[in-house]
Amino acid sequence: MLTARELKKRGVDVLLIEQGRLGGESSWAGGGIISPLYPWLYEDSINALAQVSKSLYGELTSELTQESNIDCELIQSGLLIAGDSEMQQAIEWSKKWLEPVSLIHNQDDMHHIEPQLDASFDDGIWMPEIRQVRNPNLVAALKASLARRDIRYMENTPVDELLIKDNRMSGVRVGHKAILSDKVVIASGAWSAKLVNNTIDVEPIKGQMIMYKGVPDMINRIVLFEGHYIIPRADGRILAGSTLEKKGFDKSISVDAMQELHQAAVDIIPALADTPVERQWSGLRPGTEHGVPYICEHDEVTGLFINAGHYRNGIVLGPASAGLMADLVCAAAPLLDKSPYVIGAIH
Repeated sequence: MLTARELKKRGVDVLLIEQGRLGGESSWAGGGIISPLYPWLYEDSINALAQVSKSLYGELTSELTQESNIDCELIQSGLLIAGDSEMQQAIEWSKKWLEPVSLIHNQDDMHHIEPQLDASFDDGIWMPEIRQVRNPNLVAALKASLARRDIRYMENTPVDELLIKDNRMSGVRVGHKAILSDKVVIASGAWSAKLVNNTIDVEPIKGQMIMYKGVPDMINRIVLFEGHYIIPRADGRILAGSTLEKKGFDKSISVDAMQELHQAAVDIIPALADTPVERQWSGLRPGTEHGVPYICEHDEVTGLFINAGHYRNGIVLGPASAGLMADLVCAAAPLLDKSPYVIGAIH
C-alpha cells in the first residue's frame, strides 16, 4: 500500500492486487517499533533505510490521519534495552548515525526511565527518540488513503501467473483474466519468492505475539531484553513478542509460545504476571538471511520490480523502501544507494 500510494503521488496509474485482505499479514501482525531491534547488529544498508523512514513518519502519519480520520498512534515511547553486553557497539552506532543513545549504569536510573521494570536490571541502553506506530491502525489508514486517492485495488484476488514475453513484463493473470501492464511490482511479503519462481531468497519466518489488557500509563517505555520486547499502547494494551519459527506457511499459535512469551514478559515487567492476556496471534515475516530486503528491478525480466524481504523491519523500512521503489519504477534519481538491495547483493 505504501508503494502504490507513493507511485500514485508521482502520477502513475496503479492497480493493487492482494491475495487476502490489504495489510492483513505481517504489516498488521508486528509490533510497530520504528527502529530495528539492536540496530548496531544490522548492515549499513538497513540502517540507511531506517534513518530515511524515521524522518518520513511524522509527515506520513499526519497525511494519513487527514485522509482517513484514523489515528496511527505515532508515539515517542523511547526504547530501553536491558543489559550491558552491547554498550560499546551502541555508542559507535550512535556516533555514526547521529542517534541519541545513553548508557545506564545503575538501578535507580533504569527504574526512573521505566518504573515497572524488574528490580534485577541495573544497566542498559536508553534510546529516547525511538517511536512506535500502532500498525493495525496504520494499515487501516493506508487502505482508506487508497480510496481517498482513487487508487484501485482488488482484495481476495491471488495472482496466478506473471505474463512475460521476450523477458519483458506484459501483465499478470488473475483467474482467466489477463491484466496488462509493462511494469509490475512484487511486494507480497513472505509469498514474494513464489511469484518469481524462487529467484529471490525470501522465506516465511513465523512470529507469535500476545497482548495484555492493561491500563493507560501502566507501562510507558518500549523495553527489550534478550530478544523479547514489551510495547505499551496508548489505550493500556501491552504487546509482548516475539517468537522466531521456521515452520513454512503455518500460522497456527501454540500454548508453548504463549508460555514462553508470558514468562519473558513477566521477567521484564513483573506487574504483567497479574495482567490478563487478551489475545495471541501469529504472522509470517518475509525473511532473508541477513535481513536486507530486495528493492530492485529483476535482473532477468525488464519491468518486473521487487520490494520484499524486509524480515523483522517492514514497518520501520516501509516508507523509505516505497520511496526507493517508486524512484526505480519512475526512472528517477534514487533517494539512496540502490546497490545493496539488488538481486545478488547480500541478503
